[in-house]
Amino acid sequence: MRFVFLILLLSGIVGQATIRTAWTIHYQMNRAEYLARCVNKDKPSLHCNGQCAFMKEIAAREKSQEPQLPENFQQIKDIQLFFVSAIFPYLTPDTDCLKSIPLSAPWALMEPPAHGIIKPPA
Repeated sequence: MRFVFLILLLSGIVGQATIRTAWTIHYQMNRAEYLARCVNKDKPSLHCNGQCAFMKEIAAREKSQEPQLPENFQQIKDIQLFFVSAIFPYLTPDTDCLKSIPLSAPWALMEPPAHGIIKPPA
């Protein structure tokens, strides 16, 4: 099981590392085709050599591989996490929660410790 996982992991890493080399080899082998589709033929001073058509092809392939969201998908940009309302008087920030909430069991609230919980090193 570890061996299979190791092979998959190594092939993924090597695949990511060699994809640019594969694109370069593809460009060198099909250079005449890219030179024919070059946009900058009339500007030899740019030394484009068909790289403009090659980059357009790479961009088109990368764009087609991006995951597309459904048309009816809506992103929520801001979520309001707190609101003040007169309907819920216990949630207003100006009231003390311990005094305004009626407690059925007042013994449930523990007293704060008289001394600190964490003692400083001596």
